[in-house]
Amino acid sequence: MSARMRNQRLVALFAAGWALLNFPLLTLWDRPLTLAGIPLLPLALFVGWAVLIALAAWVAEAPEDEERS
Repeated sequence: MSARMRNQRLVALFAAGWALLNFPLLTLWDRPLTLAGIPLLPLALFVGWAVLIALAAWVAEAPEDEERS
């Protein structure tokens, strides 16, 4: 993956994270439910945050394309 493509993907990931962890979409998870004794909203925040970090690491660590002459 070229450096330009990597930067574009990281910016898109940032925008997706901003949208997913912002107020309007967080209200979807604000319910009086628990999963394994954990309230739904904190669980959704943690899982979303962990997925964003994993995706950012995957994009950042992707191998560079070899230049062909």
